Amino acid sequence: MCLYHPKRVIAVGAVCTAYTPPAKRLMPLDVVVAKVPYFSYQKVLADAGNTGKMLDTAPRRFLTAVFRKHSEMSSTLENDKTPIIGTLQGVTSSTDPIFTQRSAMLLDEELQYYVDQYTRSKFQSTCQYYATREIDFKDEQGLPSTIAHPALFIAAANDHVLKPELARKMHRFLPNLETRVVDDAGHWVLWEQKERVNAMLKAWLAKIPVPGADRSKL
Repeated sequence: MCLYHPKRVIAVGAVCTAYTPPAKRLMPLDVVVAKVPYFSYQKVLADAGNTGKMLDTAPRRFLTAVFRKHSEMSSTLENDKTPIIGTLQGVTSSTDPIFTQRSAMLLDEELQYYVDQYTRSKFQSTCQYYATREIDFKDEQGLPSTIAHPALFIAAANDHVLKPELARKMHRFLPNLETRVVDDAGHWVLWEQKERVNAMLKAWLAKIPVPGADRSKL
């Protein structure tokens, strides 16, 4: 929104996902994975048809495995070099307890909600997100690289996929950027440390001037 309709935006924030400016040339996913091996899972998910059908056969097992704290991930399935790959490979038949034992991070009715939604809508459209690199590249041509709005980036210290270091160059493109790192939190930081994240957001938003705020008091 900041790039397409900057006048409609007062400030912008992001959690875990670092800002990447519009690319000057298309970089195929194979090239990205060669440079950043722990993005290998994106190649699997980008095969949206096949991977979607596979996940459709075991939605509860898959969601039970991925919706958990960073400290609860399987040491036998996962590693820092290629995260998520082991979980994707084991979703239909692995006996690892992460596929059957729900994390205390969420209630059973919360997990069941997601299971019901994906049972209805299927996984292919979600996986398709990783197959749109060329479409996104064409769509972003001609857009500016810099976002001048006040910006906040919140990273999770223990996110093994969207690692905090991926944001190390963000300040080059967001001159008004503030960053925060939440310790003892992984990819689901909004679940794991929601109170701390909300406090960071509240403190940051309190400093953002709102156009027309004074006029509203008249």
